[in-house]
Amino acid sequence: MRLSPFDDSNDDKWLHSAPLYGKRVTYTHPSDPHTFKLFPARNGADEDLDGYQRIPRDAKEYEQKSINFDIPNANSGEEYFQIIITGDRPQIQWYSRSEFETRFLYDPLDPPCPRGADPKIWKRNAKKRARKQTESYINLNRDCGELLQRIARLWNGEEVCGVHLLADNVPSIEQLTDDLDEEKLKDLYYNTNLGHNVILAFGDADWFKTTERFLKPKYLFRKQVWYDITQKFRDLMNNGGYKPSLKGDPYEGLVHRVTVGLVNLHDAHRGWDSRSYHHKEDYVIDVLGKDDNEQVYAREILTEHHNWELYRKTYRKMEYLDQKGVKPIAVFDSRETAYAVFNHWHRKGPAELPNGPFNSNYSIDAGRKQIKQAYQSDCYHWVVADWTTTWKLKQKTLGPEGPELDRDLIVSLDW
Repeated sequence: MRLSPFDDSNDDKWLHSAPLYGKRVTYTHPSDPHTFKLFPARNGADEDLDGYQRIPRDAKEYEQKSINFDIPNANSGEEYFQIIITGDRPQIQWYSRSEFETRFLYDPLDPPCPRGADPKIWKRNAKKRARKQTESYINLNRDCGELLQRIARLWNGEEVCGVHLLADNVPSIEQLTDDLDEEKLKDLYYNTNLGHNVILAFGDADWFKTTERFLKPKYLFRKQVWYDITQKFRDLMNNGGYKPSLKGDPYEGLVHRVTVGLVNLHDAHRGWDSRSYHHKEDYVIDVLGKDDNEQVYAREILTEHHNWELYRKTYRKMEYLDQKGVKPIAVFDSRETAYAVFNHWHRKGPAELPNGPFNSNYSIDAGRKQIKQAYQSDCYHWVVADWTTTWKLKQKTLGPEGPELDRDLIVSLDW
């Protein structure tokens, strides 16, 4: 598993799926008096795991399993202190306060204070570190800062390093980093101070906390794209003094942003009057457009997530718009998301499908037909006039089913 686009695939990928085992230590060597240790085991390897217990990564599964040591509490309190041992097979050890002092020769809650530092603040920060309440500092070197600014400009619809987000079919990260030191850019994706192997082994465990980075991968248009953004990236660009500020919804991801661009491109080609992120009373509409017949359409982009209340709020927004004579159109990141959301609306009451919930075998064409029928009928409470997916929209604008669009039209688009 690659943690960044600049990591080589290597023999340590086994760590990502390796089962974790832990053991409460009743007696250890005086030079290493830890209370509990945990490590990844090789599947199928001939290892001595006598006395060790399997440690789940999932928080719910962990709560149901007694291992005689509460890792989340140990990580958030002042009774135990975590030490990470790096290497080919990383290990985590937890020490009691007295064990830590025996092993490392200082009190972890009152560590030696550097000259010039305020002793009270230093001691207070030591307690915060013990409770995992401090974020590790990320040093943004020149190359990191330059890449983040390039991605922000690309996100905003500019041409960067000769490529454009829409016109070049979401270009690869390598097209943005040709003149940068890629080794320095890894820290934008994961905590390189912990190391590649530590993140592989423990990074997806609910009880293992590491500082959020700026960039993450995302699958879009059937390929892996390495510049989806995190909240830390948004905060840096919008509130941290970096330029430019990001266009768009404050919480949207790359798929949402690209889909907004595709909807605007669809409208621009047809000569519609459209605008992105339009404010109407208490709502923000992803794309509002008016056709040649003065009919107004509101396109709402819905991507996969687990906040079902947010999906219901989106339906109520479209219900309000429909009452105002605006035709609501839903654009989903996938067919699977579409049918999951339609079924949720139907089952939870804000909407009514004429034939009941969809099953997973429905095609987009058949699903659109049913949605249109429901919208046009007076017998059902349904306010979504039509729907499509990001992939279908891309095919009809930039793909083989679409028109031959001039690059200047795409690049000059304001979305």
